[in-house]
Amino acid sequence: MDIIGFFKKTTHLTPTTDQELFLEALIDPNIPQMIGSCARQTGKSLCSADATLYWIYEDPIIMDVLLASAMDSYIYDHVDRILNKNPDLYAQVVNEGITGLVPLRGFQIKRGSRVHVRGATPKQCRGLPVQRAIVDEAELVPNDTIITIQGNLSGEFTKFVLLGTYPIEERAQNGLYARILRDPKKYGFKHFTWSEENCPWHTKESLASKKRTMTPLQYKAEVLGEVPTTEDRNLFSSNHLDSCIFASIEKENAPSSRVEAGIDWGYDPASTVLCVTERIFNRRRMLDIKGWEKKPIEEIAPEIAKILEDYKVVLVKADARPAEYKHKLEKHTKIPIYYIEGNMHKYAMLSQLQRKIRQHSLEIAQGELTLITQLRKYRRGRLRDDDYVDALALSCYEPAEPLESRPTPTVII
Repeated sequence: MDIIGFFKKTTHLTPTTDQELFLEALIDPNIPQMIGSCARQTGKSLCSADATLYWIYEDPIIMDVLLASAMDSYIYDHVDRILNKNPDLYAQVVNEGITGLVPLRGFQIKRGSRVHVRGATPKQCRGLPVQRAIVDEAELVPNDTIITIQGNLSGEFTKFVLLGTYPIEERAQNGLYARILRDPKKYGFKHFTWSEENCPWHTKESLASKKRTMTPLQYKAEVLGEVPTTEDRNLFSSNHLDSCIFASIEKENAPSSRVEAGIDWGYDPASTVLCVTERIFNRRRMLDIKGWEKKPIEEIAPEIAKILEDYKVVLVKADARPAEYKHKLEKHTKIPIYYIEGNMHKYAMLSQLQRKIRQHSLEIAQGELTLITQLRKYRRGRLRDDDYVDALALSCYEPAEPLESRPTPTVII
């Protein structure tokens, strides 16, 4: 029986076109390594479970199969359900006296093939020789676990399968699963993907609701099952950013202009960065940006105050953290300083900066290489190399309620 016929017989379902391609690849001896970037609830766990049973029941090779997952094994849950719906298959399970379900750590059938279920740690997976292995929720699996499982494979026809959803979080994007997804050919993997839009059980109404509530990046990864490009992952488009860069920038001094500043505090390893911009209606001209590495606030406060005075800054928006930095600068200047709680306002600040760049209403001198480099690489949730961007975002920030309407310039908004 071929794999498609086996799937229809054991699940009583008809696979989608994407599922058929995936199922056929799972039994193709010419595809030793596969990676899937899958949307949620698209049937990849069901297909993997059915292929696992096909391997141990229909393949003439007596084999060991490993199912590993960072969470509860949804693949193995499907294996259990399929076996209990197919008495002819379940009758061949050596269940060691357990009836009504398959053992939690795996099972063996009478012809000798076995399925092993393990958590996603090297300790649980090391030393287990197998011919086929499927790693589910691979975006959550540590690199060393993936490498350990790959090292367990031996035999004439091995199969190594990584399944998951491309991670949005920057830390996970540095993981092995995400790196392979971005360049599968380099690592010797064949890439498969599923989209919820191609699955009839996902209604147009539910898809429309997800599109409204998710960011474009989330929708692309979690609903379409696609791997975002570098341009998708970066918050600021390089094309739009190029339109904001000029040979030089000078103060315009228009009657309607005003100069504002943003300060992102830092000591070690981050830098304290001061950014000065000129606001002309909805436009912003970046006049100056300066960073101080590993300098305490007491040492740099007088220099910051002088720069503010030289540019005739009318107000300063400073990061409220660390708390001990507050009111240090006020000893050297009378310019109003407003402290912004970044964790409460950062999304709004970055969104406003992103909009300015998209509308080409921000002007930056081409010589500001550190800032431009950080802007090109910036992603939400970034934890390093973001201080220049954060200072610019603070300088340009225009909260819904104007800062000047507040009773005191030292209020935390």
